[in-house]
Amino acid sequence: VEWVEKLATTPGVKDIQLRFKDTSDYSVILDRIKKSQSLCKENSVRLWINDYWRAAIEAGECFGIHLGQEDMASCADDGGLEKIRSAGLAFGVSTHSYSELAAALGVRPSYISLGPVFATSSKDVKFNPQGLETVRQWRRLIPTDIPLVAIGGISDAEIAKSIRDAGADCSAVIGAVTKAEDVATSVHLLNTAMQ
Repeated sequence: VEWVEKLATTPGVKDIQLRFKDTSDYSVILDRIKKSQSLCKENSVRLWINDYWRAAIEAGECFGIHLGQEDMASCADDGGLEKIRSAGLAFGVSTHSYSELAAALGVRPSYISLGPVFATSSKDVKFNPQGLETVRQWRRLIPTDIPLVAIGGISDAEIAKSIRDAGADCSAVIGAVTKAEDVATSVHLLNTAMQ
């Protein structure tokens, strides 16, 4: 929640995705979502919740949900995709392969992410870096009304520009901001690169 507070008040930050790496306790997650949502709402920042769609719906006022492939499948099995849509939440889906892209396209998400585009240390992933050619391929395969979000190893504005030039509509970053000496400058440079 500390990073949400810092980022929500940083000029140029439009979206924050909240991931829970240190707990699976539902009440703790729900409390963090509510606190984060309050901070985001005060600063007109859209809050996305990673995987915990039930808590996001219960907390209310979140902008959207991001689902990995396994979570998307279990969410769909539980009728969650309809519940997410009924709650008015956007939802994005991770993809790492052609079969996952096909599954994502089948549920018509608000966006599709591809990753990791480059090597990353922010998350332990079982897929090799996809590279810019895969970004180009995904952009050709995804309808133009579904944004493509590139994730993984986007550590600075120059790399962000390369994924934008390859066809990504947006980049999702962690270290490019959290490890920056000057967060506001890093956000500004990343936003400029993605225009």
